This record gives sequence, C-alpha cells and structure tokens, in this order.
Amino acid sequence: MEAASLQLDSFSSTPAVFSPAPSPTLDAQQPQGGEWRDILSKLLTKTDFEALSDRLGRVVHEEVAQLRADVANIEARMAVAETEARALRTDLELTNVTVTKQDADLAFLTTWVDDLDNRVRRMNLRVRRVREGGHSENIPEILRQIFAQVLGGQPVPRIGLTRAHRALRPVPAREEQPRDIICCLENYHLKEEILRTARRMGTIQMEGQTVSIYQDLSRYTLLARKALRPVTSALQQANIPYRWGYPFSLTARHGQDQLTIRKPDDVQSFLHTLGLPSQQMPDWLARLFLQQPPGPQQQQPRRPNVNQQRPRPQHQCEWH
Repeated sequence: MEAASLQLDSFSSTPAVFSPAPSPTLDAQQPQGGEWRDILSKLLTKTDFEALSDRLGRVVHEEVAQLRADVANIEARMAVAETEARALRTDLELTNVTVTKQDADLAFLTTWVDDLDNRVRRMNLRVRRVREGGHSENIPEILRQIFAQVLGGQPVPRIGLTRAHRALRPVPAREEQPRDIICCLENYHLKEEILRTARRMGTIQMEGQTVSIYQDLSRYTLLARKALRPVTSALQQANIPYRWGYPFSLTARHGQDQLTIRKPDDVQSFLHTLGLPSQQMPDWLARLFLQQPPGPQQQQPRRPNVNQQRPRPQHQCEWH
C-alpha cells in the first residue's frame, strides 16, 4: 500500500512532456539534398550581377547620350528661333514707325484734299427740304423765289447761277425727304449775304414747306462735324463760343488761349482743358476710308444713253 502511494506521488510531481507527432506533409515539401543543389545552381552569381550592371550602364549611357543630343538640337533650334524673333521684332518696330508716319501723311493729305474740295464748293449753296416736282420742275425759278424771300423782297440787280441741280442720288419715295438742291452762284458776296441772312432767319417758309439754306461742304467735313456733335452740344450747354475753320478745325476760346481740334486725337485734351466731361469720339478719318460700299438698293442710277434725245438741262441761268 505504501509502495503504491510512493509511486503515485512521484508520478504527480514529475511534469508530463508531450512532443508533436511528425507531419508527413511538411516533411514531403522540404527539398531533399539533390534539390538543394539545383536551387543553389539557379541563383544569380557575382558574375551575373556584374554583367547585368554593365548592360544597364550601357543602356543608361545610350539613353543619356540620346537625351543630350536632343537637348543640343533643341538649343540650336531655340537659338535660331530667338535670332529670327529678334529680327522680326526689329522689322515690326520699323513697320510700326512706317505705318505711323503713313497714317500722319494720309491724315495730312486727306485734310489738304478736303480743303481743296471745300474751296471748289465755296460758291455753292445747299437748299434743303424743297418738295420735288419731277422732271418738269424749274429749279432756277424755285431758287429765285427762295432767295428773294431771304433778301426781304429787295430788288437784286443780277443773280447769276453757274449751275443748279438736285443732289446726285436716286429719286426718293414720296414719303421720304426730298433731295437737296445744290446751286453755284457767280457772285461770292451775294452768296455770303444770302447765307448770313438765312442763318439769322433760322427757318424759311415757302408754300407750306420749311426750307433751310446751308453752305455746301465736302463729305469729310460733314463726317467730322457729325462725329463732333456731342462736343458742340457740350460747348453750347457750357456757353463756350466756338467756330468751324478751314482746313477742317473746331476752335473754342479758353481765357486768352484758343483750343483747336483738327484730328480725333485732339478731342480728349480739348475737353480736359475746357473742364468738360470726357467723351468717346469715333475716328471720322477711319470711317471715311472704311465705310462699306453701297448695297444693292443704294446703287447710283444708271447714266442715260448719250444717243437718246433728252431735254436740255437747265444748268446755266441768269436772273435780272
């Protein structure tokens, strides 16, 4: 009994040690001696790494050389482009100088031709809003009645007309404004007297019509005056006297000085000096040359055949 007890105590005091049983699957997956030699033989050696490094170095060297060649080519092309750009910039500057000079010359010549055109028209008067009477109207007789009314019915010893005709444009419809009558007088002083008296009268009534008399002006002068209409309105509101001049100009007095507009570039300084608000003015010189040609409905009438018989035009007349 005591022996059995001792054996039980010794069994309980000694710990039990268990070891896992070997796995047949893992043992089967581990390489054997011959397989280890095959795996080791397939690994890269130092020689392989050196060969790979040399090959990679050659590839990188070739690519860098190609990149350097491309960069050198781009630099050469950029140098050529910069040289050409500098040459173009020089040519552009010369072109701008030439164009600016040509613009100034063109403006000068336009003003000169405009002055010559107005000198040719200095004997002309333009009568507006006279009802048209067709081919049978007697323009010299109509002008005689209008001028006699302007001069207050005073006897005029002699009024000579070099020519008198309607404005050269298509005949308007009945509801449209009639064409102006343009006449050229032989006596300059008589023409000026008629014009001054008509300005003082303002309006002239003739057979229920309100007739106006103006100086005949060139197309350039009319475009410029129309463009400067806001400026003249501002001058009138500020009670600043002004006058038109020839060659074309608009002059106003500022203290003891006179300010003049001769071209579009003069407008802003003119307004600033007079203390008037700034205004955007159209370039009447550019408008003169850039105006669109007349459309199909604005074509000039065809000239009559010279072989056809027609009544003799009343372009010369003399009043007594």
